[in-house]
Amino acid sequence: MDPLSAFFERIQLKGSLFYAGRVDGVLDIDKPEGTAFLHILEQGGIDLVRAGHPSIPVDRPALLLCPGSCRYRLRNSAAGGAPIICATYQLGPAIGRTLPFGVTDTIVFPFEEVAEVLPVIRLLLEEFRGDAAGRSKGINALFEYILILLVRQAIARQAISAGVLCAIADAHIGRALKAIHERPEEPWSVEQLAALAGMSRSRFAARFSALLGVAPIAYLASWRLRRAQELMRDGVALKVVASSAGFSSQPTFTRAFSNEMGVSPGEWLRLQRPGR
Repeated sequence: MDPLSAFFERIQLKGSLFYAGRVDGVLDIDKPEGTAFLHILEQGGIDLVRAGHPSIPVDRPALLLCPGSCRYRLRNSAAGGAPIICATYQLGPAIGRTLPFGVTDTIVFPFEEVAEVLPVIRLLLEEFRGDAAGRSKGINALFEYILILLVRQAIARQAISAGVLCAIADAHIGRALKAIHERPEEPWSVEQLAALAGMSRSRFAARFSALLGVAPIAYLASWRLRRAQELMRDGVALKVVASSAGFSSQPTFTRAFSNEMGVSPGEWLRLQRPGR
């Protein structure tokens, strides 16, 4: 599996339909931590309004990729309202803190600049307007594929110049990230990761921090916590979770988890149960 696919698989990327209709007035979107949005505008007619920033007019068909860190409202600028389809992506609560996604502001993709995405958009619209069996599952899968295509575009046009997505695509840092993502339980050192990247220790550490905003071992620790969350959801005992995720002991794991998440592993797991 290629590194980008492995990353999305590990964070359990999930796309789903959030809203479809017309923006007639202002649409205020409340985005919980670890969530990103995609807006499909078939006709334009929308202003993206952000406090303290100039509004972004979108007057032609376009896709808007909005990260969880961007706070905004959508305001129609066309008579009769503007048709829109919105998808939400669950990226997990760690994304945006110690696992920076790399998209820090809304990226606008006019339809004419993403020709390779348009066939997928058309297929999604056909599914949305139809009533065939499996419609919802198909729509959500297409949303996820569209995100992957847009990430490729954003990296190619350097709209993403830092963060985990950019680092995965880096010819050197990507090798080290692949090892961390696939084998977080290994006792990785900076020297070992630098060797995988084919770089000196100092150059690797500097490049890694420049792309991801955190040191290699800090990123490794956060990725281990994400792996631990997966294991806990699967019902693995906490004492097994600690060693399987790469922590030297259960107390070490509990301290690291509590410091990052603000609650103990047991309390976090209780909060994940339905009805909580």
